[in-house]
Amino acid sequence: MVSSVTALTIESWTLYPFGILLIAARILSRRILLGSFNKLQIDDWIMLFVAVTFTGVIVSVNQVSHNLSNYLPPGAAEAFTSEEHDNAVYGSKFVMILEQFMLANTWLCKACLLILYHQMTLGLKHNKLVKIVGGYCAFGYVLVQILYLGVWCRPIQQYWQVPVDNSQCASYYHHLITSAVFNITSDLMMLYIPLPILIKARLPLKRKIVLCGVFSLGVLVILSAILNRYYNFTEPYGSLVYLDWYTGEAATSVFVANVPHLWPLLSRLFALGAFNSLRRTTGNSSGNGNSSGKGFYPKGSGNHKSGRARPYDQHGYIQTESEERIASAGAGPGAGTTWPLPDSKDGAGLELGSMGSKPMGYVATAAGGNEKESEHRDGIVKTVQIRQYSNEV
Repeated sequence: MVSSVTALTIESWTLYPFGILLIAARILSRRILLGSFNKLQIDDWIMLFVAVTFTGVIVSVNQVSHNLSNYLPPGAAEAFTSEEHDNAVYGSKFVMILEQFMLANTWLCKACLLILYHQMTLGLKHNKLVKIVGGYCAFGYVLVQILYLGVWCRPIQQYWQVPVDNSQCASYYHHLITSAVFNITSDLMMLYIPLPILIKARLPLKRKIVLCGVFSLGVLVILSAILNRYYNFTEPYGSLVYLDWYTGEAATSVFVANVPHLWPLLSRLFALGAFNSLRRTTGNSSGNGNSSGKGFYPKGSGNHKSGRARPYDQHGYIQTESEERIASAGAGPGAGTTWPLPDSKDGAGLELGSMGSKPMGYVATAAGGNEKESEHRDGIVKTVQIRQYSNEV
């Protein structure tokens, strides 16, 4: 029968290469999309550091499982030999190191997703929610660290003292509660950001299901966090089950933070084409009303009438011939792009312009779309007429 230590070793080192490979795949996917490693954005660099914290979690979990700690039944430490005492001190230090790596891994993955959501919601009211959730996450991380290092266990050396004078220095009970509260509530808030937009968007059902599925993976992180704390609080002394869930939660966070960025790589490897391709269209892209079917250009690129359409914008978000991403109000060409607007129901065409009495920002133009300018009492606004085309050749 395999011991719990051996089982944990196998599980953790099995999950580890998957996490690292997924991070590498994300970086390669971004390289394909952006054209150069020098153009990687802040969330990509953060994810490279997550590879370090994820490695730290896996190493620390195994060190804790192979050594004793100060989390012991009453009176047990007094019966230790000198070697066992030193081993428990060593293991207790790694428990503290594990907790630091785990906090960093969890909150850095949140940061990567929030940066993604920020870029996706530029110009939408949801962008304010992203900033609020970001502030909540930052506040939660700082407060958890202050309480962990400066309040729950004083002096801090008691975290690796054997035996401890304060039970909180061994059980981490108060710390586990506070960190779980901020972790789970912030995940729930982050889950709320993309899903309502996707649900309300007029997208083909299959595409909507896929996108909702990708952005609902946060549910797995929440479930892992809950089970992590459950086994922390219910398992008896000496149980290693909670370490299984530390590993599982850290790996799940890494998976969820990277999956949304993988399509360019998958498309290149398996010749899948653009995720947005619903149907093949023919004709030229010289502005005569025919679309090449290759997607939108980044706004402000000046190439919207070229035959080489690019299906992604500068942030790596997909643009299609039947979906428009509106720039932030009042912004000029090249402003950040946001979520697609609803398609026209009749398929004949969709004209976008100003909303209310104030001029809208510029709207991304489709390859082959007809662009026109109209005078508005508050200024000049650009509108775009997007036509949808059939499969007929």
